[in-house]
Amino acid sequence: MNDTKANKSQSGFDEAPATDSTSFKCPACGGVMVFDPQGQSLQCEYCKNVIDFDDSKQDPTAYGFDNDNELEPQVWGEKSHSVKCKSCGASTVFDAYIVADKCPFCGNSNIQEEVITTGIMPESLIPFKITEETAIAQYKKWLKGKWLAPTKLKKGVNNQYVQLTGMYVPCWSFNADTSSFYTAMAGKYYYVTVYRTETRDGKSVQVPHQERRTRWYPVSGQYTKDFRDYIVDASVHIDDDMIAGIQPYNFKELTPYKPEFLSGFKAERYSVDLKTGWETAKERLAHEIEDGIRAQIIADEVKNIRFKTSYFNKKYKHILLPLWFSSFKYKGKTYGYMINGQTGRVHGKSPLSPWKVTALIIGIIAFASLGFYLISLFTGG
Repeated sequence: MNDTKANKSQSGFDEAPATDSTSFKCPACGGVMVFDPQGQSLQCEYCKNVIDFDDSKQDPTAYGFDNDNELEPQVWGEKSHSVKCKSCGASTVFDAYIVADKCPFCGNSNIQEEVITTGIMPESLIPFKITEETAIAQYKKWLKGKWLAPTKLKKGVNNQYVQLTGMYVPCWSFNADTSSFYTAMAGKYYYVTVYRTETRDGKSVQVPHQERRTRWYPVSGQYTKDFRDYIVDASVHIDDDMIAGIQPYNFKELTPYKPEFLSGFKAERYSVDLKTGWETAKERLAHEIEDGIRAQIIADEVKNIRFKTSYFNKKYKHILLPLWFSSFKYKGKTYGYMINGQTGRVHGKSPLSPWKVTALIIGIIAFASLGFYLISLFTGG
């Protein structure tokens, strides 16, 4: 238990000290500096002065946990907190999960360097690589490529006013070695000759046909797989399917956490605790393990897979991943989308043109009808 306590303290389970919001002043003109994804540096919003980061990188720390019961839920704190802008002096109340934002009064950037509650602090992040301008271009390209989207919407996308929000979303990254003992039923195909009565030239005749059947037999064995950087988003506000659609991220670019990376962006505190995140990871890993077992069994068919998994060398990291997100309205409905802040990959929802959908269905039916006609023509049916 002593080792476990050491890990908890080292990874931020203990209460973090209270701090004031932090903004980065330009040493040249006193203006506010924000993180520039293109230059990977701090840039002054006024005089464009640039301060480079230290290029030295450290491997992010992964913390171990030996017992699932040790993953007690951690509470971040109150429902809201106040951030005071150091530029104009305005105090702004934010949702408890927002730890960085721009001042809504003067537009200057301010960030909450440390959280005034208990919890696991992020130790690494992937910095933004895609600027807002590039992200907007990627979004417009994505929408234009939606074949079933209304033509009017696609043609008007260049005139569409787009404003994106850049945010770092919290995620749990898990490493685990797994070993699963399984039982299943494996099936091998074999063929038998059966005779069917058919009418040929006005006469009933017995025609032989090959009929496929399956011979089932029980199998058992062991399946092992090591998982690395398995991501579970740690926000109840983020759509799981949406964030899955903009992956993958290149985790080789994980960088130790520095508050400078957050300047000019939002960063959400995790609202899914570590224990819940690990349970979610195990549920999802179970599907991958089952698929792996199915592929390992040499058979024509596999069914009734049952398995029990043991996890070894379990480790986790609390990381922040960059994304741009926004939404647009079309005929009274709102459609959201996200853009990977590292790669520019876009995923979201868009309206469907009823005319194009109808045309597609008619085309599929016509193609299928033509196929059946050609088959019957050549087979004499």
